[in-house]
Amino acid sequence: MEETNTNNRTQLIDQTMFTLSGLNLPENLTPAEWTAIHKDILVCKRAASKWIQQSREYSTNRWGQDFTIDTEIQLEMDLGLALPEPKPALNPADKTKAIVTIEGLSQSFILWQRKMSDEIQQWDNDRLNRALELIEPMEREAQRIRNLLSRNDGNPTKSLTLRS
Repeated sequence: MEETNTNNRTQLIDQTMFTLSGLNLPENLTPAEWTAIHKDILVCKRAASKWIQQSREYSTNRWGQDFTIDTEIQLEMDLGLALPEPKPALNPADKTKAIVTIEGLSQSFILWQRKMSDEIQQWDNDRLNRALELIEPMEREAQRIRNLLSRNDGNPTKSLTLRS
């Protein structure tokens, strides 16, 4: 790593390749070079949340929570980082502490699907039928939601109740 200024900050990344506006990959990378670069990106992704948490803790302990929040918001705006839009709650208010959420189900299914997609091709009929039994309730709920959307004509503020 090379020093970039008198404050002894180190340059973690190649700033010509990694910019705020995108990734500038050379056109002639080998698979090994791409793998090394992609691994670095994933390491940074994994470490970034911990770095942010530790930086916030440092600032909060030293200058207080208000300073930390105000400064982070200003920095995000200066960098053009959009504040995350609130996502609508998909679980009832009294069930927000539930162990299982629709977001969790979706993430788990996607992980399962990625790991099993090749293996499913090799399954016998018993396994295929069992998998189908487990997936069909999700498929029915997806169809019910599609019906609601079509009745709403895509209007997110229009609310309907559809009895199953």
